Amino acid sequence: MKIKEILQMGAECLKEVTPIPQKEAMLLLGEMLQKEMSWLVAHSDDEMMPNEWWHSALKRRARYEPLEYILGRASFYDREFEVDARVLIPRPETEILVDKAVELAKTLPKEAHIVEIGCGSGIISIMLALMLPDVKITAVDISNEALHVSQKNAVKHGVSKRIAFVQGSYLDGVSEPIDMIVSNPPYIANHEALEENLSYEPSLALFGGVRGDEMLCHIMDLFCERKVKVLACEMGYDQRYAIMDYAKQKDLVVDFYQDLAGLDRGFWIKEKR
Repeated sequence: MKIKEILQMGAECLKEVTPIPQKEAMLLLGEMLQKEMSWLVAHSDDEMMPNEWWHSALKRRARYEPLEYILGRASFYDREFEVDARVLIPRPETEILVDKAVELAKTLPKEAHIVEIGCGSGIISIMLALMLPDVKITAVDISNEALHVSQKNAVKHGVSKRIAFVQGSYLDGVSEPIDMIVSNPPYIANHEALEENLSYEPSLALFGGVRGDEMLCHIMDLFCERKVKVLACEMGYDQRYAIMDYAKQKDLVVDFYQDLAGLDRGFWIKEKR
C-alpha cells in the first residue's frame, strides 16, 4: 500500500473519535516509522506495509484511548513529557497555573520553598524548577506509580536534583516551612459523567468528592494551618462561587484567573497581612 492510502484508511477509522483524524493518523504512522509528518507528505507515494503496532494503535484510538497514552508522551510548554495511564494527561490550561505561580513566586524570597500537592506526571514542579532556578521544590503525590512517572520526567528535563519527591496525602511528609502551595487537584464531582476519553485517565486524579471542591477546600485549610504565604490552584470552571464562599468563611481574600476561553480556571490567595 502507498503511504497516502494507509493514512486514508487510518483517518477513516478515526473519524468518529477525533475532529482531526488525518493528523492523528499521521502521528501514529510517523511514530511507527519514526518519521516526521513532513516526511510522510513528501513520501506519500512510497509503498509499505503497516505493522501490528499500527493496527493495534488504531484500534486503541478508535476505542477513545487518548493519543498521548498510545504515543507515551504529551506536550506541555512546548516540552515533551512521558505519560501513561498512571497519570493525568497535561492540559494547555494548566500552563496558565504555572504562569500564575511563577508570577506569585517572584514576590517571595529568592530561595522560597514551593510545595506541589498532587504532582502527577510532574509537569508543574518541573516547569517551576526550570523557570525559577533558585527555589526549593517539594512534589507530593499519594500514588507511588505517579511519582515514578514524575521522577522520570524530572531526570529527562535535568531537574531531578532540584525537586524532592514525597509520597503522601496533601502535605504528609513535608515538615519544613512552606512559602507557596501550588496544586491542580482533582475537582470533578464524583457523580459527574465523563467523556469517553477521560475514562482512561486515573480516577484518583479526576474526582474531588461529592461536590468536587472538597480537596480544594482542604488545601485552603492547610494554607491557613501551615501559615503559607501564597496558594495557587486550578479549579473547575463552575466552582468560583463555592471557592469564594469557603474563602470568606476562612476570612481569606481570593482572586481568580481565566483560561483562554474566558472561563474561570483557577484562583490564588495570599497570606493576610
